[in-house]
Amino acid sequence: MKKLFAILVVAVMVISLMPMTMSAATADWVVNSVEGTAVLDGVKDEGYDAFTPLVFETCGEGSGNGGGATLDAPLGHGYIMNDAENVYVFMDVHDPDMDNGSANNYEQDSVEIFFMEPAAVDDTGNPVAAGAKVQWRIHFDGVMDCDSGSNKPGADNCVVKVNDDGSGYVVEAKLPITEVLNNQIEILLQINSATGGARTATVYASGHPEGDNGYQRSDRDSTYDCWMTLALAGDHADTRKDPVPVAQEITVKNYQDILSRKFDTQLFAQDQVAWGWVGLGTGASAALGTTTDLVWEAIAAPAADAFTAENTKEWSAAPKFAIQLSDNAMADGDTEKFTATYTDITVKATGYADVVIPGASVEMKLIASAADWGMSGNSWEIDLGTPVREQLGLDVQTFATAYLPALTSVSTTLTYDTYNLNDLATVQAFVDNLATLEQEFVDTDETIVEQLQKANDALAAAQGANGDAKVLEDALKDANSAKNRANKTRENAGWSEGGIADTYIQTTFDGIIAEIQGLVDAAAPAEPETPAETPNDDAAPAEDNAPSSSTTTEEGGSNTGLIVGIVVVVVIIIAVVAAVLLGKKKK
Repeated sequence: MKKLFAILVVAVMVISLMPMTMSAATADWVVNSVEGTAVLDGVKDEGYDAFTPLVFETCGEGSGNGGGATLDAPLGHGYIMNDAENVYVFMDVHDPDMDNGSANNYEQDSVEIFFMEPAAVDDTGNPVAAGAKVQWRIHFDGVMDCDSGSNKPGADNCVVKVNDDGSGYVVEAKLPITEVLNNQIEILLQINSATGGARTATVYASGHPEGDNGYQRSDRDSTYDCWMTLALAGDHADTRKDPVPVAQEITVKNYQDILSRKFDTQLFAQDQVAWGWVGLGTGASAALGTTTDLVWEAIAAPAADAFTAENTKEWSAAPKFAIQLSDNAMADGDTEKFTATYTDITVKATGYADVVIPGASVEMKLIASAADWGMSGNSWEIDLGTPVREQLGLDVQTFATAYLPALTSVSTTLTYDTYNLNDLATVQAFVDNLATLEQEFVDTDETIVEQLQKANDALAAAQGANGDAKVLEDALKDANSAKNRANKTRENAGWSEGGIADTYIQTTFDGIIAEIQGLVDAAAPAEPETPAETPNDDAAPAEDNAPSSSTTTEEGGSNTGLIVGIVVVVVIIIAVVAAVLLGKKKK
């Protein structure tokens, strides 16, 4: 049984800008539960017998997931019942070759169970997000993993037992009933089948071919709405709370990004086993609100041997043929919503009738995540392969080896209508109102008003300082600090230099600062005049050969020399007078 698909070993290859396949809503597949309460012991209760068993024989389409094959014998059977509070799941896995050799827990033999936790609510009880995914993985050896959600698997809600004869194992689990709407909830059941240390297939119940994308669903509002709808037995009140969709707030910091956001398109083909990618011509970009003619002509189509029996699982898994719509500016963890409208798509190939695929409007919720090969979840696909095969009645081999190599053109017209629930008219109205909004910011922003008050308080302090240098210095410092804080607030709000807010701050605050600076300058003491130099009577006489340090007069003489001459004359006169007096005394 398992050996029939074990040849599909995991192929981990680089996927060049590969989108993940989007899926239809789960409401298309409804499973009816039966009423009862199970004893959680790994033994199938009689109550499960009233349930029509789920037959697990459909393989996932992804690389290493089984290539979409249908098994020759079921890998397991599933049973469900519920009471007023819980859903009980009994999984009987028929697998004698149980393997847990892979280092990756999801590549070991196990059962995965997905359900929703209640939506997060605010303090008033209003939902702020959609219900979030819980993902359990219960291994045949008793190991239990919780990849997502706060509700963990354990002995109180999960039991696993290996059959005594080694023919397989059973898992029994109890899930809380949450997110009820119209007496229905959403769950997903999956069996991981492994051989030789690698997962060979993910297996789903017949009727659930899209389950392979279920793990990508992060919340109930996610694009990957491909879980099964379980109609509960009995009457259950609605508990599901849906958040009201709110458009992204347009701000001065993000409106330019919204307007310049480019949505990329690419026509491609790709096998679903080795994920070999074939680009079919040059892509194009479009912005919000614009209509772009997408025309791929003279297509460099795949060679006739591009798709083989090996990479199509013996012609059972058709290659993808699609138009990819993507936002390559998304980063890990980003969530975005888009709506787009495309007109009828015309596909032409030499030797075949034209195929016309009706136009439609699509809603896309993209949740980007980083992988080792690049970014995933940031793309959406418009499937062309399925309608081409259906309209022309082509089998997979003819489609892959004859039709795709004969491609000549694909054409349509695409319009990106909204980005995060805002259309171009709404963003443009914001732009047209920017001057008014900036003036309102100046007039009403609490921080700007507060800092202006601080600057005026500093001015008042300076005016009452009575020349106190410390008070004046503090006032000038406070006013400059208020201006800097106001400028930082403007920058954080996204208002640019030279605009209304910047001009107001510079003019108003600079006027106050200049007035305080004037008071500081007026209070500063006058600089004292430098006194003229005078000779020092106590200075030692200069040596005869010492150079003169006197100041030269305008007439070229020496002030010092004149003084010395006068002194000498005075001394001579005194000496003469003294001699005369002494002579008279002798007589």
